[in-house]
Amino acid sequence: METATPRTTSLSDELKRLMPQPKVLAAWLVLAIAFSWFHWASVRYLMYTWWNQEDYQHGFFVPLFSLYLLWLRRDMMPQSPGRGIWWALPLFGLWAVMRWAAIFFNYDCIPELALLPFMAGMTLFVGGWQGLLWAWPSLTFLIFMTPLPAFVQGMASEQLQRLATFCSCWMIQTLGIPAMAQGNVIQLSEKPLEVARACSGLRMMMLFFAICVGAAFLMRKPLWERLLIVASAPPIAVIANLFRIVMTGVIYEVVGRWSSAIDVDQVEHIIHDWAGFLMMPVGLALLLAETWLLSKLLVAPPPDRPLMVGDMLSRQATD
Repeated sequence: METATPRTTSLSDELKRLMPQPKVLAAWLVLAIAFSWFHWASVRYLMYTWWNQEDYQHGFFVPLFSLYLLWLRRDMMPQSPGRGIWWALPLFGLWAVMRWAAIFFNYDCIPELALLPFMAGMTLFVGGWQGLLWAWPSLTFLIFMTPLPAFVQGMASEQLQRLATFCSCWMIQTLGIPAMAQGNVIQLSEKPLEVARACSGLRMMMLFFAICVGAAFLMRKPLWERLLIVASAPPIAVIANLFRIVMTGVIYEVVGRWSSAIDVDQVEHIIHDWAGFLMMPVGLALLLAETWLLSKLLVAPPPDRPLMVGDMLSRQATD
C-alpha cells in the first residue's frame, strides 16, 4: 500500500494564494496613493533620521521585520473581498487630529506617529477585524521606527547619563581602582573619563526594546513570560552600557601607566570605539541567558492532568 507524500507548496504558489481579490487590490492601491500623498515628507524625514542619528539607525530594519511578521501570520490574512468595515473612520479621525496638531502646535514627532493610526485605519477599512487581527503585531512594531520627542529624549538621556556615571564609578571603585564622580565625569588616577550624552545608553535601550518586543512576538510562550522579556529591555541595556564604561575606565587606567611606551591617545580612541561595538554582544548574551534561565525555572506541564492527592486517596478507598 502506497502512502501519500505531503505536497510542498512553492513560494510562487503561496504568493498566488495570498494575492487579494481585484476589489481588495484596488482598495489597497487607492489607500497607498493617499498614504504616499500625505506622508511622503514624513517618510523622507524618517529615512534622514535613521541615516544621520545613531540612536535610530535600527529604524531601517523595523519595516523589514514588520513585513516578516505579516508573512509569518499569512494564514490569518483575509481573502474574501467586501469585509472591510466603517469602524476605520475613528482611526482616520485620530490621524486627522494628529496632523492638525502637528501643524498648529508645531510638534516635531506627531507627523511620524500619525503614520500608525493611518495604516491601522487602512487595514481595518479593507480587511475588517480579521485584517486588523492579522496585522496588529506588525503595526505595533512600527512604533520603533519613529524618533522620540525631543523633550523625552533629552530627559531620558540626562537621567541615563547620571545613572551610568554613578554606577560605573561605584563598580570601578569595587575593582580597587581609585575613582570619584564629579558631575558626568569619573576622575581616575591617570585620566578623567567623561560619560558623554552619547554614552548614556539611550541608543542601546531603544534597540533592545525593539529586539525584546520582536522576540516576544516570535516566541510561543505564555503572555506573562513574553511581557517579562519586554520588561527586561531597560535593565539589559543599562548593564551592557555599564560594562562598556567600566571596561573603558579599567583599560584607561592600565594604559595610562604605560604612557612612556605607547601612544595613549590612539589606544584610547581604539578602545572607545571597540567598547561600543561590544555592547550588542553583551546585551544579546544577557537576553539569551534570561530566556535559558526561564526555560529551566519554568517547566511546561504535561498534556495529561497530573494525579492529585485526592485522586490517590479515592483510588485507595475503592481498592
